[in-house]
Amino acid sequence: MALETMFEKLQFTDQKHLLIQGLPSTIEKQFSKVNFCKSVTPLLRNRKIDFALVFAVSRKQLTNIVDDVIPALQDQGKFWVAYPKLTAKIASDLCRDVNWDMITHYGYEPESQVVLDNVWSAMKFRKIELQPKIPARSKRSAMAVEV
Repeated sequence: MALETMFEKLQFTDQKHLLIQGLPSTIEKQFSKVNFCKSVTPLLRNRKIDFALVFAVSRKQLTNIVDDVIPALQDQGKFWVAYPKLTAKIASDLCRDVNWDMITHYGYEPESQVVLDNVWSAMKFRKIELQPKIPARSKRSAMAVEV
């Protein structure tokens, strides 16, 4: 069985407006053939991001990034947050079980997690969709059920 590529893990397909922020040099080579922005530019904000992968090592850093990225993200855009694995030798207050309130505040929830390499994991977030309203039953149909 072939190893899954990083692009497959991140469900990267044919997105056009890409943001990859804070990309570590250890992973950079894998993205060498991809055109992407390294920060949210006015043009990218206007066009809306359809794939974002941001690397962060602290909650404070992530909060600053999220406040810039999420408003520029398409509703159906893919949003990944990469953080150091617990076994990595990088001091971090982020992990899978951390409180992601800086992201859930914007109406997103954790969806899945992948391992990028021996140092980085990534959590995918999706926008929480409003539940479709179920039409209220009319009195007549309610009475028919009771009879």
